[in-house]
Amino acid sequence: MKKTIFLCLLLACVSCMNNTGKGSDKERESEEITKTFEEFGFSITAPCVLKDLPPVEDGDTTTYVIEGTEGDYPQNATNYLVIVKKTSKVFEDLSEAEQNERMDQMKESDFPQVQGYPASYTNVEKVLFSDNKYPGFVGDNSYQGILSRTVEFNKGNHIISLTVMADSKSMNQNELEQKFKKFTDSFKVID
Repeated sequence: MKKTIFLCLLLACVSCMNNTGKGSDKERESEEITKTFEEFGFSITAPCVLKDLPPVEDGDTTTYVIEGTEGDYPQNATNYLVIVKKTSKVFEDLSEAEQNERMDQMKESDFPQVQGYPASYTNVEKVLFSDNKYPGFVGDNSYQGILSRTVEFNKGNHIISLTVMADSKSMNQNELEQKFKKFTDSFKVID
């Protein structure tokens, strides 16, 4: 699972490097685009177009990556990332012990907090996302000058991750958290 998430983040970062914005900054700032994912039962709004990347299969899990970039890379770019992992079992159908095991696996693999580990997370907290319906975690990361904030949660037979990333030279943690809050607050269930 760690390799899949790392691969997805790497693909998104490489993709955003190749993305050159068109139009003025004011046009992009005022533009908000809602993307609906009927297959996964939600929609989300971002200040940029969210594009689907090819799915990645790993055993019984299929990972879908959707990313978009606001601004011009690299100086003023903010990357928005949606990762959906389709699992074989519905979270709510698992026993309490199995739910706890899945939550522990999510925290260990997707929110590592190892001193000196390059992709180590800080401020990791357990959350109930989207009107206190979906259990998960939220945390911050800073790696090679890139700040990110991620929330990951269980929704049915999907594990959904929402991330906002930006260069620390153009954005501080507080600004990143504001963009993250706006992005995650736009998450709407459409089941």
